[in-house]
Amino acid sequence: MMQILKTLRIKPWLPQGQETEPFSVATNKEKAASTALKFFLAVITVIFFLFTVTFLQRTQSYDFQALSGEPWLPFSNASMLWQNSIYLLMASISIILANKSADLQSFKGVVISLTATALFTVLFIGGQVQVWQQLNQSGFYIYANPANSYYFLLTGMHALHIVAGVLVFIRCIWLFSLDLSYQTLASRLKLCARYWHFLLFIWLFLFFLLTGDAQTFKTIALFCGF
Repeated sequence: MMQILKTLRIKPWLPQGQETEPFSVATNKEKAASTALKFFLAVITVIFFLFTVTFLQRTQSYDFQALSGEPWLPFSNASMLWQNSIYLLMASISIILANKSADLQSFKGVVISLTATALFTVLFIGGQVQVWQQLNQSGFYIYANPANSYYFLLTGMHALHIVAGVLVFIRCIWLFSLDLSYQTLASRLKLCARYWHFLLFIWLFLFFLLTGDAQTFKTIALFCGF
């Protein structure tokens, strides 16, 4: 039975193997892109891990003053940072919806979801800039305290990776406008969604790390052997 079905699927008017070649090439490209993304995410993870180690070591110095704990410290009330977290979460969710819309070949769904992703991402970046401005206006300058320096450094690095993701995101939209291939768009958005989820995880980790009080840092450093 299987031999009969195999015979019926033969296309004698095409050179042997031609009917499966485009699919094979596309699959190989997807695998290559996925592997490249995994490697890139591994590099980012190592970078933030090394920054975290140096941050925890620095918290044990006499001149380190945490940004939360006392009522007058800026992150004792982290409502603005929670708001930014919601923006990034919504961007991560909307890009999943965009991927599903591309699978269903729903042009309207793709447009709405991608617009939402772009909007929430811009709101997140704008919110982060606003927090930086508030810190400066309150006298928590980048050079005034090691905790300040690390906050600007780590959130700045995270923002740069967000901007890099936005550029890739724009490229996906541009390439889709040229060929209108929903299958290709879905494949690219799947990788973008994975990247956005990763950046959300990194941000939540930084949120926890940077808004800790002095006692929290002391406990973590002691646990890590610093």
